[in-house]
Amino acid sequence: MSKEIAAAGKCFTEGEFLNKCMLIAVSELCPEKREIFEKVSLSRMTVQRRTADISTNLSDQFKQIVSEFCFYSLAMDESTDLKDTAQLLIFIRGIDKNFEITEELAGMCSMTGRTTGKEISSEVIKCMNDKLGLDFTNLVAICTDGAPAMCGKNGAVTLLEEFIGRQITKHHCIIHRQVLCSKVLKFEHVMSVVVSIVNYIRSRGLKHRTFRAFLEGVDAESSDLIYYTEVRWLSRGRVLQHFIALKEEVAKFLENGPIKFPELENESWNQDLFFFCDITAHLNDLNIQLQGKNQLIFQMCAAVKAFKMKLKLFRSQLSKGEMCHFPTCAQHIPPHKHVELGEKYAKNTNLLIEEFDRRLTLSKEDDVQLKLIEDPFSVDPEEVPLDLQFEVIELQCSAIYRNKHRESSLRDFYKSLDNEKYKNLIEVALKTFSIFGSTYICEQTFSIMSMNKNKQRSSLADNHLEDIMKISTSNMAPEYNKLVAENRCNISHYICKLLRDQLG
Repeated sequence: MSKEIAAAGKCFTEGEFLNKCMLIAVSELCPEKREIFEKVSLSRMTVQRRTADISTNLSDQFKQIVSEFCFYSLAMDESTDLKDTAQLLIFIRGIDKNFEITEELAGMCSMTGRTTGKEISSEVIKCMNDKLGLDFTNLVAICTDGAPAMCGKNGAVTLLEEFIGRQITKHHCIIHRQVLCSKVLKFEHVMSVVVSIVNYIRSRGLKHRTFRAFLEGVDAESSDLIYYTEVRWLSRGRVLQHFIALKEEVAKFLENGPIKFPELENESWNQDLFFFCDITAHLNDLNIQLQGKNQLIFQMCAAVKAFKMKLKLFRSQLSKGEMCHFPTCAQHIPPHKHVELGEKYAKNTNLLIEEFDRRLTLSKEDDVQLKLIEDPFSVDPEEVPLDLQFEVIELQCSAIYRNKHRESSLRDFYKSLDNEKYKNLIEVALKTFSIFGSTYICEQTFSIMSMNKNKQRSSLADNHLEDIMKISTSNMAPEYNKLVAENRCNISHYICKLLRDQLG
């Protein structure tokens, strides 16, 4: 139960409430077993200790798994909590000789002082060496959010390279780069008005209640407008879609108000609104594709490549006045204006293409490596490194392996290869599978951190916060039998109760 309390982001005191509810339920359902349930201690301190014990057990299990890694990579990000303590998250993705991938939180380092590259690199070294007993021999790559403290001239990655004595493959989170590409679209004149209207209606209690009542009265498609949060990219698309769905109702509601928004009646502004909504929806689709745990880097790169091809298709079709992939534009813009506006929006699409090419184009070496691992039967042997050329030729001439590649997963395929005959190719595959393509897992964990260390739990100690983060993010199951065997279950409250009963 302590594990479930921690994983759900509940306070340690929640155990006392659950214990009370449990005793009430057992008294009604099976009163003869009430004494057994009374032995269960769920006080605040007990839940806190058990949470720490579970976290330690998970760490011990992970140390054993880490010792089997052939190669591993790191994803790092830093953010401040409610008390302005900088929390550095270090996630590790490792792969063993059986192509089993493990992705876990290696450490959460609380930094109360400076957060320069020197301090961050020092925390990473301590985490790897002291907590996990790992050296950096088999470190393949590091993925960060691209901040100067991480990737700058004196950033953590540069200092780690100096410490290790060799270069490390560095990746700027693909999701971050995709969002940065999206900022090239200059539609602030649209978004600022939409945000102003939403804030005007929603930030005033009476105005907001009146608006919702108005929507109910006119049987509107949506029941409310939603707030825009700039730090969350997907928020923009949802706000635009809701706003367009309620645009007519919003205009009617604001007719007699003290603040006027003439843009709502401006034809050009509305056309930009429709296009911006559609292109944002396409960008959101890509963003969702790139999210999630256990994403393989070549899958993410393939998604970006496919989106770049879609953008070129959009540019071509828009320049001809075809808006089949822009449903909001097709619905609201008269057909006779499609060619004129299509040419205008084709230029905006071209800006996106250029920005994606600038920020999200792989080097030739990386592109060849990803193509090789994803489909070794379609690459030109002359394009791959010298030590792989013979192995690729041998593989491409094997009908058995060609069928296995077609019928099984990539990991199973590489697992089936002869370890001696394809030694170098297997090594490249192991390294590639271990690479993080984004810091999404860090962002997700920061959300869990904010949920746990909130206004009601602002005094939560850093070590307890790390225990909760480990339990919340881990894919491993605690070894409960081992914990019980180590006498970690505290029944002191039950013993005290028995003593009180005996003493009268």
